[in-house]
Amino acid sequence: MKTRFWKQSGTMALLTALGLSYLYPWLYMVARSFMHNEPGMSDGGNGLTLEFYRQIIGNAGFPGFLLNSMIVLTVVLVANVVFSLLVGYAFARYRFPGKKILFWLILATLMIPRQTLMVPLLDLMVRLGLYDTLWALILPFCVDGFNLFLMKQFIENLPADLEDAARADGAGEFAIVWHVVAPLSRPAIAVLIINTAIVNWNSFIFPLIFTDTASVRTLPVALAYFAQGPHATDWGALMAGASVSSLPLIILFWLFQKQIIEGITSGALKD
Repeated sequence: MKTRFWKQSGTMALLTALGLSYLYPWLYMVARSFMHNEPGMSDGGNGLTLEFYRQIIGNAGFPGFLLNSMIVLTVVLVANVVFSLLVGYAFARYRFPGKKILFWLILATLMIPRQTLMVPLLDLMVRLGLYDTLWALILPFCVDGFNLFLMKQFIENLPADLEDAARADGAGEFAIVWHVVAPLSRPAIAVLIINTAIVNWNSFIFPLIFTDTASVRTLPVALAYFAQGPHATDWGALMAGASVSSLPLIILFWLFQKQIIEGITSGALKD
């Protein structure tokens, strides 16, 4: 009993230490956003302040930047869920010519760094007349190879009996996907939503090169611009803006945490 107690205590201590190590950068960011100065500096006032939050939230363009990020994130999330579910179902359940080749091509896209696509995508957006619009931040990211792979692998492990029963009752393929496959795939969809949201919400380099005016900038790019002081980076404003921009992802993860855990552990046990 004592050995088991010490093992459990050691495990909990290790997990607590790991958790704090992950939380420390975020906690420092939030704490720094309330400080007058850099730690160790004494000029300009001490103690806590809400000035940086008033500076960020009171900025005339902040609501627009936040709205742009929300629009881009919402459309990209919906598109990824719909396309990944449909394509994943097709690869998991149907047989068609070139299926293996197409699937290997999808996997090959995962080995291509996104940074190598910047120039071709920029040229494509300019040719399509979408440069400096929100569509330039949406269309290239409506489909993701990892999401397709995730949904295909998850749907393959679902029992096909319910689909056959729905098909016998006269349900069409889209009805089967919407009413049978989608509810069973909620854990995988939750993981898809979180992964896509993190990448898209924090994206900086693509919005930076695909936009040129403040009216279509997203939050990360906007923060980088108006956190610049006259002589140096305004770290207080930058930390306050980053703290505010991190809230949507925290709320999203909190809403889907149960489904995410189910998705991670779904293949751990067998009947």
